[in-house]
Amino acid sequence: MTALSFTQVEIDGFRGLRSLHLENLGRVNILVGSNNCGKTSVLEALSVLCQPQNPQEWVRMVRRRDFGGLDETIVQSLRWCFAQTIPTDYNMLVEASCKFKCEGNFPLRELRVRYKEFTEIISESIRERMIKRPGIRYTFAGRLLMGEDSEYRGAEIKHSPVWLKPDSTLEEELGITFKVTEIGNTYVRNRKQTYFLESKTLSPYSYQINRMQLRSQSEQLFNDDRVSELLKKFDSDIEAIRIGSFSGDRPAIYIKHRKLGEAPLSVFGDAMRRTVLLTTTLLSLKAGGLLFIDEVEAGIHVSGLANVFNWLVEAARKLEIQLFVTTHSLEALDTLISANSEQTADDIVVYQLTQTEERTENKRFSGDLLHSLRFDSGLDVR
Repeated sequence: MTALSFTQVEIDGFRGLRSLHLENLGRVNILVGSNNCGKTSVLEALSVLCQPQNPQEWVRMVRRRDFGGLDETIVQSLRWCFAQTIPTDYNMLVEASCKFKCEGNFPLRELRVRYKEFTEIISESIRERMIKRPGIRYTFAGRLLMGEDSEYRGAEIKHSPVWLKPDSTLEEELGITFKVTEIGNTYVRNRKQTYFLESKTLSPYSYQINRMQLRSQSEQLFNDDRVSELLKKFDSDIEAIRIGSFSGDRPAIYIKHRKLGEAPLSVFGDAMRRTVLLTTTLLSLKAGGLLFIDEVEAGIHVSGLANVFNWLVEAARKLEIQLFVTTHSLEALDTLISANSEQTADDIVVYQLTQTEERTENKRFSGDLLHSLRFDSGLDVR
C-alpha cells in the first residue's frame, strides 16, 4: 500500500491555529470539536501544503470559505489567513506570517509564508483600458478606481518551501514571491507550480453546484459501476448515471430511473446529490492523493450514513487516498469509526481540537481505545 502523504503536520500562525501538532495521521482522519476550534482551518492549511508553490490555491481556499462574497476584496480575505494583531484601522497595511512543518511520503518538510500588503499607483491611461473591458468593475474596499493616478491595494506573499530530497540528506530552500491582485475576478501569478499533491476539497454546499461537478469529474467517471451501485442502495430503481444535454444547452448530470426515465440529478434529494459528488471526487484522485471534506455528514440523512461512509472508507483504503474530514454529528462519527471491518488499528483516527490562550490543543483517539470509548463507555469524544 502507498505510504501516507502526510504522517504528521505542525501548523502555527495560520488563521486561529497556534502550535497545533497532529501526530501519527491515519488513512482516514476525523476532526471534531466545538465551533471555531479550527477544524475547517486544518483542512485549508493542508490544501495549501498540497500546493506550496501555487498562489492560486490561496485564492481558491479563501473563496471556498467566502463563497457568498461577504468579504469586500480578496486582500481582506487573505489578511485573515494569518495570525495578527487585529487592526483598528482597515486602511493600515498588514504584515504577517505563518509556518508549517510536515512528515510523510510528500517531500515537503517545512513551509514558511510571509504576507505583506502594498499599494500601487494606477495611471489614468491604465485605468481607462481597465474600465473599457465589459462587465468588470475594479474596486478595493468598495471604492471604484477614479481619477488621475488612482491608488490600488494588493497583497504580496512570499513562500519559502524547504524540501528534503529522497536521494539526499541536504535541504534545499526554494523561494517564491508572487502577488495576488484583484482585477475583477482575474488573479495573476508569476511562477508555475513545480511540486504538488493531487487533492480535492468539498465544502458543505459543494453538492449543490452542478457545474463544478461537471468541470471536476470526467464523463468516464459516471460510467463507473461503483457509483451507480452505491446509488442503488438509496433507490433500487436507479439503473445508471451519466452526463447529457437533451436541449443542446449546457450538459447536466442525469440518472436513469425505472419509474422516472432520464431524470436530472436536481430532482433527487440532498443525499443523492451529495453521494454523487463524494464518490466521483474520490474516484477522480490518484493513489497518494488527498480528499478534504468539511462537514462530511452534510445533506445525508442518518439512515444513509452507513452506506455512504462504509463505501467512502473502503474506497479510500483500496485506492490509497488519504481522507481528512470534519463533523459535528455523533451519528456520523460513530458510522465512520465502525466503517470497514478490515481496517488496521490506525486506519481511522479522531482528533479532538480545543483552543486555549496560547495554543491549539488536540487529543488523538484510534484503534481499540477509540472503539472502547465510544461503544463500551459511551464517551462523547467530540
